[in-house]
Amino acid sequence: MSRAIYRPSGEVIGRPKRGGLYMWGLAVLVGILAGMAVILIQTLVIYAQFLAFGSASGRLSSRLVELPWWSRIIGPITGGAVICLLLRLGISWGWGPAPRSFGLQDIVQNRRLRGTIRSTTLSLRDAFLSMVVSIVSLGWGGAAGREEPAAHAGASLAMLPGRLMGLNLAARRMLLGMGLAAAISAALHAPIAGVFLARELVLRRLRLSQLGPVVVASVAAWLFARWIMEGRSVIDIPDVGTILPQVHLAALVALPVLAMFAYASMVIWSRAPVMVAAFAARVRVPLWLLPIVGGAILGVIALAFPQVLGIGYEPLAAGLGGNYTAELMPVLALAKIAAAAVTFGFRWGGGPIAPSLYVGAMIGASLGVVAGLAMGIAAPQVYFGLLGMAVGVAVLLDAPFTAAILAMELSGSPEVGAASLLFCFIACMSVRRLAPPMGEETGQMLRWR
Repeated sequence: MSRAIYRPSGEVIGRPKRGGLYMWGLAVLVGILAGMAVILIQTLVIYAQFLAFGSASGRLSSRLVELPWWSRIIGPITGGAVICLLLRLGISWGWGPAPRSFGLQDIVQNRRLRGTIRSTTLSLRDAFLSMVVSIVSLGWGGAAGREEPAAHAGASLAMLPGRLMGLNLAARRMLLGMGLAAAISAALHAPIAGVFLARELVLRRLRLSQLGPVVVASVAAWLFARWIMEGRSVIDIPDVGTILPQVHLAALVALPVLAMFAYASMVIWSRAPVMVAAFAARVRVPLWLLPIVGGAILGVIALAFPQVLGIGYEPLAAGLGGNYTAELMPVLALAKIAAAAVTFGFRWGGGPIAPSLYVGAMIGASLGVVAGLAMGIAAPQVYFGLLGMAVGVAVLLDAPFTAAILAMELSGSPEVGAASLLFCFIACMSVRRLAPPMGEETGQMLRWR
């Protein structure tokens, strides 16, 4: 039987051989390369945070609370100025009049690999400059996540073997999925979620039985990241404990609130870049100058809510652990939405996965405290927070399987994974059917900016 794909236009596309050992061997290479890129980004972000604020590893929120008010403002402004210079360099490199860093949305938009590698934003030159912009952004207080820059870097590195070996289009698309899965696996220590994210976003028509090389790449990157980080977890999730049956019912009642916040966050973050760019065009301000303005706004936000700057995993864990009151956590969630909107709108680097985890955890943990008081039991805020995190990612990416598995891998609880799977599907289906339609330019979070 022919192994070629015939398009209606007459174009013939070859298929990679099923079970070809060369793809499995490349999967190990891609996994290690993506893992190295993730570790490099994480390490450089830590060094950047130390240079900007003098913070220790992963302790940016605690350090910002200790700093004087003027230091909280100067830091983001300085970072914005550096990003302006990098974006201006991007214009010289061919990014066009609207320069920006790249992320997960660019991988999804260019997953078919039509045209030259330069036109897909997956060239190593573009990936390098985009990664530097994201490192500066996250180091100097940008309220975003490092998963999307890591995914773009991993996907760009994964394309390199295909170009050097002259592989066909189908094989290069498989490599793209490998790079995405490996980067997400290494960034979040979630190898299964990385595979399903590649399946739901990039390799949509590929059978699950053909995902073997993607699994190998994801597991290789996970093992490499765990080895380098000496087994330390990315997010310090407290123990979930025993979950009573009535807690599941209470979580089902709270699901509409979680879905509403997740959808509202997605809409705000997707429309912020369009609105800021339109305003800049009216006042005739070049887009590459926007980051310094955004840095000033982030500095002002940091005066009242320093917990929302940076990636936010430290305050996220603190909220799940009961260190914040039920009244404060929704306020922090709203402040995080605003800070992330400024980050995305004013062309700082980073992506929305970490902010969605932050918002979902804070809203969910707050609802967990309320549910515990109503039922007269210990507050199940860790369980509710994990459900909020899963629903936030599911609505953001329209990937319920990925979000549920991510919640299970982060918590280590199959019970959380099962409940998250149900709630994520309900939330995604409700958003698809009940949410008002959005414009073409902001129809999905993966297409923002």
